Amino acid sequence: MPTRPRIEASDVVFMYAPEPRQYDLYSGTVTGWGGRARSREGRALGEFLARVDEAKRRKMRYCASVDFLVDFGGFIDFCPDRFLDSVCRDLNGKPLTVPWLHDHSHKGHPAYWFCSNSPDYRNYLMDQTERACLAPIDGLHIDDYRGTSACAAWNSGCFCEHCLREFREYLKRNGKLSASEAEHFNYRDYLIAQGITAERYRQNPWTVPFRAEFQRFQREAMMNLVKQVYEHAERLRRKPLLRSVNSSASSPEALLVEPLVDYFCGEVDHHAASGKVSAEPLFVYRLVEAFDKRQTATASGWDWAWIAANEKPGMVRTWIAQAYAFGSVFMVPHNQWCYTPEKGTHWWRGKPEDFAYLYRFVREHHDLFDGYLPLTNTLLEVDEPRFEKAKALALAMLAASVPFAVLYRTPDGRPHTAGNSRTGGYRILSAERTFANLPEETRNQLRVESASSFIASLRRRVQKGGYPLVIHLLNRDYRVEEDAVAPADVSVHINNTLLQRLRLTPREAEVLSPEGRTIEVALQKSKEEIALEIKGAGLWTVVAVK
Repeated sequence: MPTRPRIEASDVVFMYAPEPRQYDLYSGTVTGWGGRARSREGRALGEFLARVDEAKRRKMRYCASVDFLVDFGGFIDFCPDRFLDSVCRDLNGKPLTVPWLHDHSHKGHPAYWFCSNSPDYRNYLMDQTERACLAPIDGLHIDDYRGTSACAAWNSGCFCEHCLREFREYLKRNGKLSASEAEHFNYRDYLIAQGITAERYRQNPWTVPFRAEFQRFQREAMMNLVKQVYEHAERLRRKPLLRSVNSSASSPEALLVEPLVDYFCGEVDHHAASGKVSAEPLFVYRLVEAFDKRQTATASGWDWAWIAANEKPGMVRTWIAQAYAFGSVFMVPHNQWCYTPEKGTHWWRGKPEDFAYLYRFVREHHDLFDGYLPLTNTLLEVDEPRFEKAKALALAMLAASVPFAVLYRTPDGRPHTAGNSRTGGYRILSAERTFANLPEETRNQLRVESASSFIASLRRRVQKGGYPLVIHLLNRDYRVEEDAVAPADVSVHINNTLLQRLRLTPREAEVLSPEGRTIEVALQKSKEEIALEIKGAGLWTVVAVK
């Protein structure tokens, strides 16, 4: 079986295809969300081939993209006589639209939420896939991959004829209805007969009969469709393609699609309006690493709307640094989708002079990023029933620089850890723990001391050679008024029991920073620990130890 392609920790990923010169300014390696030909011939095809060629000439990987929701206008043109037969419907049969596209229309029609269980609409998604594969692409991204399963989860749908028919077959197939019962069963009519109104379904969907089965049906249909799209594309291109979906690996629901993708590519909430640097994205990066995958992150539309309104590139720099420091990637912020209910869709364009040096730093020192995993003696056990408890504990540990990796148990009981590490030799923390009652050995793995606020990420090299240990220090003292962090002195104390996992006796340390500043470091050893004293650490300091 061919090896699956992957995103590396030092990749520089563009969300959309930019002006070609920006690839060079940022040292780009991947285009993650590169669109497709708008038609199979003529100018539109030529423009798409040219975009792909600009990336390929730079030895970049180019991922085309398919849209499960936002290309509603394309489907109206593709199926002009009967597109309304494929619209998602609420319990009253009312057409449903995509809420965040409320300011979009096509030929007088709103942004309908088209049903991914409709045969016509599935044909259109395959047509998109084929147009994406007209160029020598390296990957395929799916936007809004959940399709109708998302509509069923929170947008009052879907009770179109396609969903009703397929759900009836699902219930029969899974023994929930007999053949004679299934012959006459109509889920919409059944709910109405039970006194369920469209309003009640919208506000409290989980209280209605057959709700759990309906959502499982929609999830199963979604997974099958996503698999079919990828497999169709790989047959056309005759090779494994780098697969991604627009999602953050932030919840059990989001992780359902994990077996089908090579990385997650999409929005992660950064809570920009708080004026502070949120630790929540760090949990996403630590979680996805349990599956040996990465998040290529951007911020949410409302985060970018706040950045656009307040012009705070310094905050964005903190987002870039923390993604790379924790083994994931933050996509180049060259052209960012912003959204508020008041303004709808708008855009913010980042300036290369504000960000390019950070990405060039990563590429110039790729050997300090690629091939590293978290260094820890502790695994935090995460599963679906206790997910929120585990997340709360993880966030507290991340904020206090307590080293850990995630041991994620999927509903079938399979364990997932970074690097597929065996759990023997690790202390396993239950989600029932609280930060206040963490074992002393867990707390004492690492101490970070400063008059300011820092988070440390310890990364161990998996293969021989290079630096066995890399320490990323993130300065959290972001001051929104100055849109900058204040450099500060910091000391890092690593317990020798943790270093024994590396079989390392530290001899020297090299300090690097994206700004290229000279930073002093002093390394001291004792029987219990090593201590590194770093003077004037700024936004992001990288300490390579050997």
